[in-house]
Amino acid sequence: MFPPHRFSRRGQMAHKFFTRHFARHFGMLALVLLLALPVLAQKTSPKPNDREMDRVQAMITQAKKEAEQFSKAGGKPDDANHPNLKWVATFWRYRLKHPGTPATVVATTQALTLLNRSDRISELQARADTLNLNDPAWEQVINVLLFASIKTKDYSYLLTKAEALTQSAVDPKIKARARFNIGEAYWKKGDAKQARIAFQTVVDQYPNTSYAEDAEGNVREIDFLNVGQPAPQFDRTTIKGDPLSLANFKGKIVVLKFWGTY
Repeated sequence: MFPPHRFSRRGQMAHKFFTRHFARHFGMLALVLLLALPVLAQKTSPKPNDREMDRVQAMITQAKKEAEQFSKAGGKPDDANHPNLKWVATFWRYRLKHPGTPATVVATTQALTLLNRSDRISELQARADTLNLNDPAWEQVINVLLFASIKTKDYSYLLTKAEALTQSAVDPKIKARARFNIGEAYWKKGDAKQARIAFQTVVDQYPNTSYAEDAEGNVREIDFLNVGQPAPQFDRTTIKGDPLSLANFKGKIVVLKFWGTY
C-alpha cells in the first residue's frame, strides 16, 4: 500500500501513472514558484506589446529584490511597511492603465500574489471581486485564490468564485481551470466524492486539454491510490536488466521511492 500523499500523472502507461502521481507533491510548489517568477520573454522578434511585458518583468524583478532585502533585514511578511504592499499598488495602477493586455494579466496576478504573501486575504478577495468574470487574468488568478485558501484552510470564497466562473466566463480555459480548482479544493477538504465529480467534469467537458489530462490522473488516483486500497500491479526491468514485478512482493512490506532530476 502507498503512503497518504496526493500526486498527479500525465502519461497513459502504468509506470508513468505511478511516477507522475508521486511527483504531484512537488507540482504545487513548482506552480507557486512560477507565479513568483517573472514571465519569460518570447524568443521571437520584438513586438510592440513585448516592451510592456519587459516593463512588467522589470517591475517583478525589482519587487522581488526589495522583498528579499526587507526579509534579510528582519522584516516579516505581514509588516505594514513591507515593500510588497507598495508593489501591489504599483501593479494595480498598471492594470488600470493598461487593460486587456498580456502584460496586464501578469501584473494583475502578481499584485494578488503579493497580497497573499502578505496575508492580506480580505484585500486580495476584494480586489478579485473587481475583476470581470471574462477578464483573461482569471486563468491565473483562480490559482492565487486556491493558494490563499490552502493557507487559510477556508475554501468558501474560492468555491463561490470558481462556480461563478464555470457558469459565466466565456473563455473555455478559464472555465476548465475553475472547475479543476473546484476539484482541488474539495480534495484538500477531504471530500473525495465531490473532488472526483469536479475532475470528471473537466475530463468530459474539456477533452484533449492539459486540464483534462491532469484531471483524469486525479480521478485515477482517487479511484485506485487511496490509503487502504491494493497497490496497482506493475512490471518493470531494473537498471541491471532483471525483471521486477510487484506481485513477487505480495505479503511483504514494500517501500517505493520515486525520484527525478529537474
